Amino acid sequence: MGGIDKNHHFSARLQRHTHHVYARLLQQGLLRAARRKEGESMPENEFHGQRMVDVMEGKDGITIIAELFGVHVDDLLMNLEGDSLEITAGQLRKNVALPRPAKSIIMKSFKNGILELKLD
Repeated sequence: MGGIDKNHHFSARLQRHTHHVYARLLQQGLLRAARRKEGESMPENEFHGQRMVDVMEGKDGITIIAELFGVHVDDLLMNLEGDSLEITAGQLRKNVALPRPAKSIIMKSFKNGILELKLD
């Protein structure tokens, strides 16, 4: 019985932690909440291998947030040309259209499969 109680306790803690992380990412704008009616299917590009990329333009530049789960930081390459950014990591290749031409990547962060870039 002790092993089952320990597993149940660990599972409950993991579930609370996962919910907390998900809520924090939603709050920070790093994830989009799935808003679908009951019975409505998930769009193909929202799941099943298609990586989500958000592009936001602000007064301090362009912010890009991309889901790259399973990618190692050493495999990550970015090529910025005008109003297009190419993200490459092994077999993954994603071209991101930018709202305006950008000069350079001024900030890069890659943690837990989430890439965040700031462009000027």
